Amino acid sequence: MRTMDTVTIRVYYDFASTLCYVTHRVLSRVEPEIADLGVVLEWRPIDLTMASPWHRGDSFRDDIRAAVRNTALTLGVDVEMPDPWLDSRPASHVALCAPTPAAEARWRREVFDTFFERRTPRLTPDLIRLARELTGLETIPDPELGFERVEESTNEAIALGVTGVPSFLLDNWLFGGVYDGETMVSVLRQLSAQYRETGASAVN
Repeated sequence: MRTMDTVTIRVYYDFASTLCYVTHRVLSRVEPEIADLGVVLEWRPIDLTMASPWHRGDSFRDDIRAAVRNTALTLGVDVEMPDPWLDSRPASHVALCAPTPAAEARWRREVFDTFFERRTPRLTPDLIRLARELTGLETIPDPELGFERVEESTNEAIALGVTGVPSFLLDNWLFGGVYDGETMVSVLRQLSAQYRETGASAVN
């Protein structure tokens, strides 16, 4: 949504994606600069396996893993791509249940830290306790029964043209990829300025 001076840009991401973790780290470094632009990032998790040719549990070739690692290192993030591809749906379900942006941000930070820094590819007891604290959830859906909220978010993203993550959406402008902090701030500055000048309708 949009107020007089605030522009909201949606960030579609997947907790299983190493490049989304890198994006999270890069954007965390430039939060003050983004706030100064009057830009609010609305993080929205999806299940990328619904929009891509790979599946949960897939492994990736060494050259792909090396390319992802090199990209991360170029952006100042030392991380290895998890193997196999994680089931991110439980974490995404909790994020979509977060009652406030602050709760979502705390959850996103803790999940990414657990998955990529501590290299623990699941919801730990500490994360489950945090989920209850932040959202009031007593249980997380059984994977066999599906994750309706995550499917809805993913289908919405696919309908908008999202085929990969991270993807950024402002009204009908959609772009993807991960860049250094300076470049991201520059792109967000240009997009938000153009959006204000044209008086486009808000992201909803």
